[in-house]
Amino acid sequence: MIFNILFNFFIAKKIFQLKKEKPKQLLLWVGIFVNIGVLGYYKYFDFFYENILNLFSVGATHTALDLIIPLGISFFTFQTLGYILDVFYEEIEPYDDLIVFSTYMTYFPKLLSGPIEKAQNFIPRIVAKRQFDYEVIVDGLRQILWGLFAKIVIAENCAIIVNPVFDDYTNENGSTLFIASFFYIIQLYADFSGYSNMAIGISKLLGIQLSRNFSTPFYSLNISEFWRNWHMTLTNWMLNYIFTPLSFILRSYKKLGLIISIVFTFLIVGLWHGANWTYLIFGFIHGVYFIPIIYRGSSMVTSSSAVFAENKILPPVSSILKMLILFLQVMLAAIFFRSESVSMGVSYLKGIFSTSFIEIPYAVLNSRNILILLLIIIFLFIEWVNKGKTHDLEISAYPKVIRWFLYIFIFVLLLFAGRSASAFIYFQF
Repeated sequence: MIFNILFNFFIAKKIFQLKKEKPKQLLLWVGIFVNIGVLGYYKYFDFFYENILNLFSVGATHTALDLIIPLGISFFTFQTLGYILDVFYEEIEPYDDLIVFSTYMTYFPKLLSGPIEKAQNFIPRIVAKRQFDYEVIVDGLRQILWGLFAKIVIAENCAIIVNPVFDDYTNENGSTLFIASFFYIIQLYADFSGYSNMAIGISKLLGIQLSRNFSTPFYSLNISEFWRNWHMTLTNWMLNYIFTPLSFILRSYKKLGLIISIVFTFLIVGLWHGANWTYLIFGFIHGVYFIPIIYRGSSMVTSSSAVFAENKILPPVSSILKMLILFLQVMLAAIFFRSESVSMGVSYLKGIFSTSFIEIPYAVLNSRNILILLLIIIFLFIEWVNKGKTHDLEISAYPKVIRWFLYIFIFVLLLFAGRSASAFIYFQF
């Protein structure tokens, strides 16, 4: 991390000082190569090394390095890559204060799992004079409370259903596998959004606003909107630095160029998550989900904001169907995200789509799991009620009695339905 900070701090200043285009481009490529090289060495060397050895059938005589991955390397590497690219394109000037730049890189709430912040958005917030604001502090505490609820009540309870089924998936029927995959996508969302909410809430206590990372993604109407609401800072990074330049290069190929650009971008999204073919397949599937939207010529910015604006208790039936179809798409793709190997993911899907799908899922049919499902319904209902707000427990406009009822209700659930928290899923990335 110290190397990353110092290298990018000084190379950005040098890139900015150069006036000739070729030396400037050369230095940019050096910066990109070094940043990607360090990330690739620690995170992907073993993956490519083992696959090359297996390709030439010499794996038995060689072993991988088993490198320990530095904490948060994927997140802070993308931040520095974005920084030097923004300096190169003269969107920002490099910062002269090493302490300020180091704070941007090492700010603890976002260090391990994001959000991925752009320097021009984040640094002005840390150099500006901060004053105690009671309303901001209270709102930060609400967001921490909601993040805790998502992590130790929702995600950890889902894990006790998901883990046994995925560990013994070959002996489970299709209906059980399907139900476990439902609980897994909820677990993944609650785990990561829970972290993000706690990170943002803690940062509010320090008077620094972090970017929102999740915005009720399960209430999206299409895959494009889903990714604008899921891991929003990663999506924005990929859109700005991968998809947009690539689609511009391939613009002469029209729709085919867009398809290649979006599929390649999501392959990078998959690879960013980890060095495993399962992550690449996960990314590829999501890229393929975009193809019908592109071929129909539909707008990739269609959103459910109009549905939310109607302020109804329930959206139209057509919107509900779109949400359910999207949820199934995301849920099935997430099976590869959870699987340890491609063969496991394929076998798991085969199990779901087998004749045993119509069998009764005795393995997960018990009172405990029904209670967990009820907690998930409460979780998603509160998200629906607060859709369009700055976060899922933004209830400052509610009457005081309702606010305190929700605080006490969630606190009681934390005490009596919460489970010991394991490490956050995204810490591994």
